[in-house]
Amino acid sequence: MNDKKLREALNKITKKQSAKFPVAVSVLRQVPFFTEVFSDNEEILKKISQLADSDKKAYIRYKTFKSNEIIVQQGDVENSVFWLLKGAAHIRSGDRTLAHIKPVTCFGELTVAASMGRTATVKTSEGEDAEVLEIDWSITQRDSELRDRFLELLLKSTTDKLKSDYLVSAKMWKGARDLYASCKKRVQELEVENEKLKSLNIALKKELKA
Repeated sequence: MNDKKLREALNKITKKQSAKFPVAVSVLRQVPFFTEVFSDNEEILKKISQLADSDKKAYIRYKTFKSNEIIVQQGDVENSVFWLLKGAAHIRSGDRTLAHIKPVTCFGELTVAASMGRTATVKTSEGEDAEVLEIDWSITQRDSELRDRFLELLLKSTTDKLKSDYLVSAKMWKGARDLYASCKKRVQELEVENEKLKSLNIALKKELKA
């Protein structure tokens, strides 16, 4: 984990604008793998909580829902991934209950990854209030370092969910992580190649002007 690169990215973004109402760092710590992917450093976590859009609306938000309240509506086009922190919820399509969500589990990630409308409704259970962390996935467009970290968080969370809910084999678990590592390495290689091409282009322009 490279805290230096992450600090530089966060300083660059928070220097322009910070959230009016940032989520508490203690909430971020409740999300599985969050400190593993980002950092256990309190200062870094605080800066992540302060990341905001041009209207100073936090990208990472803590929300509460009452019993039988809809969190995600089928058919809506959104760009948020959620983690159920406390309470209980269920996934429905029409009149059918597809699955039950327990703490601490992510949901809504598949439609965000596929850039499509919500394929099901997520609703809190009868008699159960819920606490939810919502991450606006636009946060990944602010910086390549942030994008890589949040993608890793999503991969770890979804793979862990599959592993526990569907008894994914250890071999498949390792395969998923190896695939991600390979893709990430290739992206980094392409970024290095791109920087080299930029340098060559600058040098060529100087020669043409000489």
